[in-house]
Amino acid sequence: MKYFIYCDESGEASFSDKTTFKYFSICALTIGDDKRYKIKNTMKRKKAKLHRLGWPKEIEIKASILHGLNMNRKIPQKVKDAIDGDDFIKETLTSLKNACSPRVDYIIVKKAGLKSNAFRKAPYGIAYNFYAGKILVPIILNYRDCCLTIDKRNKEMHQQKHFAGYIETKVHGDALEQEIDIINLEIKHGESQVEYGLQAVDFFSWSIYRKIVSKDLSFFKIFEDFVEIKQEWYCS
Repeated sequence: MKYFIYCDESGEASFSDKTTFKYFSICALTIGDDKRYKIKNTMKRKKAKLHRLGWPKEIEIKASILHGLNMNRKIPQKVKDAIDGDDFIKETLTSLKNACSPRVDYIIVKKAGLKSNAFRKAPYGIAYNFYAGKILVPIILNYRDCCLTIDKRNKEMHQQKHFAGYIETKVHGDALEQEIDIINLEIKHGESQVEYGLQAVDFFSWSIYRKIVSKDLSFFKIFEDFVEIKQEWYCS
């Protein structure tokens, strides 16, 4: 069976003086082909509910926007009166968990703990690729027939291997070392506005980031039992 992996980043994997993020995290949501339609149906229902209430269709439905719902001037007051943003996030996580039983993997890095200038001064994208590989490569080697979708990114301003090339090289190199004969891997750069899997993983990724940065475990606890790879670098 083919497995579908959806990958999302929270924070920013940049060490520029201009960034205000102290952490960055990468989350992967994995489901079998037999459950993919359930992600689509769940997210369609959740989005339809908000749109019926008056949520502007040009504003993407994301966990961070729902959490800051009452402060967002672009969201009509009738939507704010009808729902609690945090409750809607929790309901969405619960619905996705119950419908799909997804595998969740993540890595989060406290940037102040990373002292290596090789990473801190490297062009944007290199640190992201390295840490993404820490969770994505084991998933791909485990399932062997995978389609990996990540949100389109436009900041890979370096001459080294870009994301797809880096992951493919790591996967096939590690497969050789582990004597795994067959790996089928497709890597797609999707639009989160139309990819239901990317819309879903946003809720999990935001919850993980909030667990570390804000010490709020209330969202993470909903799917904690579905987490397999959990790497927290320099976070203790």
